[in-house]
Amino acid sequence: MATKNYVAELNEYAQRNRLKLKYEYLGSDGPDHNKVFSQKAIIDGKDYPKGVGKTKKDAKLKAAENALRCLLDGKCQDLTENAAEASTPAETDINFICWLNEYGQRNRLTIKPMETTRPGPNNAIPWCSFMVGDKEYPAVSGKTAREAKEEAAKLVYDIINGNKTTDEDAKDRNVGNGQNEMPTISVNSHSQFDYVEKLGKGAFGRVVKVKHKLVEKYYAVKIIRWNEKALREAMALSDLEHPNIIRYFSCWTEDSGYQLDSTDESCSTQSSTGSPKKCLYIQMELCDTKTLLDWIEDWYTKKSNSKRREESLTIAQQMVSGIEYIHSKKLIHRDLKPANILFGQDTKVKIGDFGLVTAENDDDDKSPIKRTEEKGTPSYMAPEQKGKNYDRKVDIFALGLIYFELLWKISSCYEKFKTWENIRKQELPQEFPSTFIWEYITIRSMLSMNPEDRPEASKVITDLEECAKRINAEEIARRGRATV
Repeated sequence: MATKNYVAELNEYAQRNRLKLKYEYLGSDGPDHNKVFSQKAIIDGKDYPKGVGKTKKDAKLKAAENALRCLLDGKCQDLTENAAEASTPAETDINFICWLNEYGQRNRLTIKPMETTRPGPNNAIPWCSFMVGDKEYPAVSGKTAREAKEEAAKLVYDIINGNKTTDEDAKDRNVGNGQNEMPTISVNSHSQFDYVEKLGKGAFGRVVKVKHKLVEKYYAVKIIRWNEKALREAMALSDLEHPNIIRYFSCWTEDSGYQLDSTDESCSTQSSTGSPKKCLYIQMELCDTKTLLDWIEDWYTKKSNSKRREESLTIAQQMVSGIEYIHSKKLIHRDLKPANILFGQDTKVKIGDFGLVTAENDDDDKSPIKRTEEKGTPSYMAPEQKGKNYDRKVDIFALGLIYFELLWKISSCYEKFKTWENIRKQELPQEFPSTFIWEYITIRSMLSMNPEDRPEASKVITDLEECAKRINAEEIARRGRATV
């Protein structure tokens, strides 16, 4: 399959929107036989997540793809994570044991692996550490002896290259089946949790999966630096209880939190001034790792899906139900996009990421109040959201865009950036009304440029119920004709 020319697509995007685009070469990493190059795109002075590749050309191509995904899909948090993890050479391609042996030869150091086993819950767990010269590096576990040795070599690589600096950081190399091997949740006051695995990370911090020792249930815990935004998210979630909103259980703070990467809003144990940093831990319902964005992208790879219309309607109804509830609590989400829509263990839609939530007006004040401008993901923001006067109708606009995206296949970033601005102006593809006439009527009203012309969430719920009835009637009629 031919690789898409993201460089050309980004150039056209920049020209069309009169943006200044340039690329910056960030250098290379790794041994001579396995170098990895890095570049990043800079658009109107803003840096986008870097791209890495085996050649400078590949790195530039990846940088262009990352920039397009940020601009069109709002995936910068995920891409920042990927870029951070790829800041060292493409680690999955490196043979760390070979690298370590070469390192020893170049520096005339003796490399000696020390392999052992330790008791585990069911079986003995393989462990390995390396002596490099006269220095012993931390031991690491693995599912097999080979994996433990590879992970131990990788840890040495990380420490030597500055990616890991302490034994505590090294603990996240333990990939065996022991659940107590990675003390992500501070045991000082919340020792009832066992760490299970990392679920995700980005500019916000990290989300980890934990198991409650007493009740033996699994939860997600979001770990972020303590600040006003973090507290706002916790306070908002604590007041919400709805089947289509991610469920909040508790929160707490710690002065010494999980050691995050430099790309995160770090909760490392020390600040630059030497004083402890406070972290906020938010215990939430555990959801599927697959987001609505993943669901959409999976569908794009399929040739056909006869249930697409039905499934999209169900998802839209659940999203709007959650938003109606949020609005009933006098709150505005402000950052609705596919990447922030999750699926629960019960497969129901769960609206997440309340980091930008803000209060709605009082009942006796119907005019939009002044707010922080340009809060949200640009490609899903309502037009008025670029200014300071807006209200809950910004959420309706974003939902309209998401519902369209659920129904209409956009085959590439290139197609999306060519058509997205038109869609935002209610100029939907010509074929859309004939294929999805009832959805078209609802979506077009949700995308009204004037927020006063957009329906309330309760009206959208009614419209979608009517839409479901009409679609069902059409399907019954179609089946009747097929049997004649």
